[in-house]
Amino acid sequence: MAVSYADAKIEVEGLVERFARLTARNRKRYNEPATRQEFILPLFRALGWNIENTREVSPEERVSRGFVDFAFRLGSIPRFFLETKRIPENLEDPRWARQAINYAWLKGVTWAVLSDFEGLKVFNAEWQETIPARAIFKDLHWNEYLNRFDDLWLLSRPAMEEGALDRAAEAVGKKVKKTPVSRLLFADLTEWRRELFRHLRPYNPQRSIEQIDQAVQRILDRLIFIRTCEDREIEPYRLQPMLRQWRDQGRKKDLVQAINTLFREFDDIYDTRLFAPHFCEELTSEPAPFERIIEGLYEVPGGYGLYDFNAIDADVLGTIYEQYLGHRAQDPEGKQVVDKRAKRKAQGIYYTPQFVVRYIVGQTLGRLLEEQGYEQARQVKVLDMACGSGSFLIEAFDVLDRYLAGVRGQDAASAAGDIHDFARRMEILTGNLYGVDLDAQAVEIARLNLLLKAVNQRGELPRLENIRQGNSLIGGTPEELEAAFDTNWRDKHPFGWEEQFPRIMERGGFDVIVGNPPYIRIQTLPKDDARWYGDHYLAASGSYDIYVLFVERALELLRPGGVMGFILPNKFFTASYGKGLRKLLSEKKAVWQVVDFEDAQVFEDATTYTCLLLLRKEPNPKVTYLAAGDWLKKPLGAGPARNLLAEELPESEVPAESLSEDPWVLVPQHIRKLVSKIEKVGPPLSELALSLFTGLQTSADKVFILQRRADFKEKVRVFSRQTGGVYELEQAALRPILLGKHVRRYHIDYDDLLVIFPYRLRPDGGFDLISPNDIASDWPKTWAYLLENRVQLEQREKGRMAHEGWYGYAYPKNLDQFGTIKLVNASMGTGPRFAFDHVGEFGFVGGGSGVYGISLKTESEVKYEYILGLLNSRLLDFYFKQIGSRFRGGFYVYRPQYVGRLPIRRINFDDPADVARHDRMVAQVEEMLRLQKERAQADALKEDRRHDLARRIERLDAEIDGLVYELYGLTGEE
Repeated sequence: MAVSYADAKIEVEGLVERFARLTARNRKRYNEPATRQEFILPLFRALGWNIENTREVSPEERVSRGFVDFAFRLGSIPRFFLETKRIPENLEDPRWARQAINYAWLKGVTWAVLSDFEGLKVFNAEWQETIPARAIFKDLHWNEYLNRFDDLWLLSRPAMEEGALDRAAEAVGKKVKKTPVSRLLFADLTEWRRELFRHLRPYNPQRSIEQIDQAVQRILDRLIFIRTCEDREIEPYRLQPMLRQWRDQGRKKDLVQAINTLFREFDDIYDTRLFAPHFCEELTSEPAPFERIIEGLYEVPGGYGLYDFNAIDADVLGTIYEQYLGHRAQDPEGKQVVDKRAKRKAQGIYYTPQFVVRYIVGQTLGRLLEEQGYEQARQVKVLDMACGSGSFLIEAFDVLDRYLAGVRGQDAASAAGDIHDFARRMEILTGNLYGVDLDAQAVEIARLNLLLKAVNQRGELPRLENIRQGNSLIGGTPEELEAAFDTNWRDKHPFGWEEQFPRIMERGGFDVIVGNPPYIRIQTLPKDDARWYGDHYLAASGSYDIYVLFVERALELLRPGGVMGFILPNKFFTASYGKGLRKLLSEKKAVWQVVDFEDAQVFEDATTYTCLLLLRKEPNPKVTYLAAGDWLKKPLGAGPARNLLAEELPESEVPAESLSEDPWVLVPQHIRKLVSKIEKVGPPLSELALSLFTGLQTSADKVFILQRRADFKEKVRVFSRQTGGVYELEQAALRPILLGKHVRRYHIDYDDLLVIFPYRLRPDGGFDLISPNDIASDWPKTWAYLLENRVQLEQREKGRMAHEGWYGYAYPKNLDQFGTIKLVNASMGTGPRFAFDHVGEFGFVGGGSGVYGISLKTESEVKYEYILGLLNSRLLDFYFKQIGSRFRGGFYVYRPQYVGRLPIRRINFDDPADVARHDRMVAQVEEMLRLQKERAQADALKEDRRHDLARRIERLDAEIDGLVYELYGLTGEE
């Protein structure tokens, strides 16, 4: 139960009074443990921290060659570190401040606290200050704890949950921040890579670019492993003394050879793949790059001190290596050699924030361990099918290590543990964790990160054969693969699960599958890959994204009762391409939890609308739905300092039987009932409409769409955005055109845009492109303008318009609809924006900033105004937002596939009461159209008239909504 401000102050008051009664002599008798137990920890207990819970307040956290006394955590993520001293220590000694600040900075934590209870100092470890005292944010003396209790409260658990300390720091003004250790180390690694590549490439011409790149990575991986062993006191300092000895000897010996000798020594000690004989040791190089790299592995640029590779978490190294996978290596001439960023982007892979990793692993592996107990935990098999740098596997390692250590009464936090710690860690690495990735370098990096996570003493390390390269989605016999991919089928890196992990597949599969699968649309895949997926996956329906295949494959690879947790786009809930996956999951009732980030953004380097999908391979009677969009938009919601806490999120339950291949409406039961009721009122709009159609797509709007400047008898003066020039073109060649911004609710705000319309109506209602001779004859000025832009028009669609019809639209669709009566709606908006083109005056463009049209069947007895009132109502807006796709900023896409699903209340024209409702709606909408048109001219109206119009429109809107509720039979509560 959260502590209140008032109760906390009363508790602190008691501590202060007790401290005040101590004499100066008594205070000097307190050593550090006594000070901590009798005063400092009770102070933080009063502030709401559970100091008995080691997951919340973890004591003696090891940070390299010393200890930080306590890490205060929320959801396993440290919010600040506390360094305690005895009464009365001199807290002004810069050593203590520097120690506390450095601990926090190396761990990527903003706040460090130093206290002997007599004084309490709060440091911001991110502020770039060379003098520690300048990094103090709050400095309290014990006799100020009560009259400055607001400042002390900033360290309370409730205040930390709300981010109050961070907000308070921002309020005092922006200070220059230190570059995070992860960014500094990444910048260093990038430069070292570039420099090492530049030296190795010309000295070793017999090696390919790819081999040099592999050698550079292997060398740097080995050096980081050695530095980590040094800082964990597993090994004495080796690299720096080697460098000093080489310099003392006048740089006469071969530094590179000395490094290779050290590599051989480490191979003898640790016997891991990382140090196995490799061609990188055969390469020739100058010593200069190695000299600079070894120096840089100790000294932090910017005067921050020394890199401490024991204090740098494995997930920080994971971030750095994910960035490396997107690094652009260059050769000595500066030409691009390896574009890994483009490669990873093409593979649809983005680094997963740590709070997502922790939540997914906690909800899958963590829950399974709680349910199954110790014996099953020892045998649990955890898989990441697209493991990247291994962030999910690292978290899984931590969860398993803490669990097994706790059951066995061992210390999982120890960095230099005994033989039991070492054995436990090796047991997890070799028997519990499995990873696959298509990128060979990602596999190497994942292996390294897992080794760095586990190594805590000298001894043989596993080769981690359970982390392998392969395509998780493609597998089969050589004959099948050759038939599908020709003789080069091995280039696909097919991965046969039964052959690669036979014992696991014989036992039924994996217990836990976690990860962040690639997001790639089928259009970007090689055609033979797309054919393979279409033949082998039920989820490969429509214009699908490859992540749906990973979900299907994961479900196949799970053993009965096993659990899966992925972060992936939430579009499959409603998109047509998600139909196959929705059908599969709903039939198996496999979904047990969904955390929906809605339009909030999880990834820093991509706009992707995501969710966490958790499956269990057994029938689940209900689905727990957590709406996390608003939470993620909070100041602390998107960063690694925030953990995803389920109890913070709005939660609802959805019956599993309510899910099917149809778009999913994941809402609370009472809303689901209302949605179902609305759906039953009448048929979807698509059944009443003759057509729901998109706008024209020229692929050269700057050429075709012109701004009217003046009208003449048969000519129009226009401005071209393409050329920047003004032209007089034939009026007959031009049509009024709308963009999405011109379509308002009940009103078209046309602003004199015109489109060149080089088409002629046929007797059958279709359109033909007018011949060049006819255009030149009838519209010579328009033809001259088109000829002026011929090059640009022919280059459209990657040159596919370089033919005799080069002056036509790239996609001349629905041209017959533009001269007809129709409803129009903007393609994107935060709410409905439907209007009425009652004379068929306008054409419109398609696309994200364009317009869609709706024409009714001629036999339809309902009037357009009736449909318009329904579409603009609050009721159908509510319904639409349950089935539509939400984008950043609260925008929705009003595509025909969604608008066409809106249920339309049928009118029984044999029922006078129903006819009266229809006619009343038509009359109200006609009045609304008139008022909106008048309001569009409000600048010319007096202020009191504008206010009167606004009041009348608001009142009429409410009347229309009331009539819609009546038509759809809603109760007052609904």
